[in-house]
Amino acid sequence: MNIKNFFKGLIFKKYGEFASEMGFQDWKAAYDNTFFIFRIPEDAQWNATELPNKSWAVWNDEGQPPYSFRVFASWEEAIIFLRNLFEQENYKEHYWEPEGYEPGENVFIKPPDKNKKDD
Repeated sequence: MNIKNFFKGLIFKKYGEFASEMGFQDWKAAYDNTFFIFRIPEDAQWNATELPNKSWAVWNDEGQPPYSFRVFASWEEAIIFLRNLFEQENYKEHYWEPEGYEPGENVFIKPPDKNKKDD
């Protein structure tokens, strides 16, 4: 095994651990239920993941997986938490780009649509 494949395997293992902590069988299942919410300068982001029990986990990808996350009972609670965090950090408005919506759609009314993901 070359060094590149070793590190790639190690990183995917950590993403698998993270997915498992959130209740998923693998990272692909977790990723399929994860939506980008806003960018953190310079190269990180906040995400929201709909968990198998229909609650929502919010997390950012700073550092290495498995990441810490916070669980909310509803989409409304999760998105309000994220918007408050966004405003507290005084990020530029163009960093706020919740995935899973049409332009101008109200993100506080309903959860994101998987069919509108930016895959």
